[in-house]
Amino acid sequence: MAKTVSVKRPHNTTKEDAQAKLAGLARELESKYGVKVNVQGAGATVSGKGVSGGCTIDDTHVAIDLKLGLPASMVAGKIESGVEKAISQHFG
Repeated sequence: MAKTVSVKRPHNTTKEDAQAKLAGLARELESKYGVKVNVQGAGATVSGKGVSGGCTIDDTHVAIDLKLGLPASMVAGKIESGVEKAISQHFG
């Protein structure tokens, strides 16, 4: 059964600075997880084998929502903790 991973954290900066940090987060997710991240302004789309979703930035938070296919859902906990760690590293 497919699962959803949702992570939302305060970015502790301006929306503009958070958008700039999103590019670094995108590169990390691409290299670590082999997904494609297409950054567009205050958001991004994420796609890859067994995963799709997006990232949004508002005035105070960064949020990532991923839909995991069956194979990826078996390691949903690892994916969620990896995303949380990456957000913490890039957004403090």
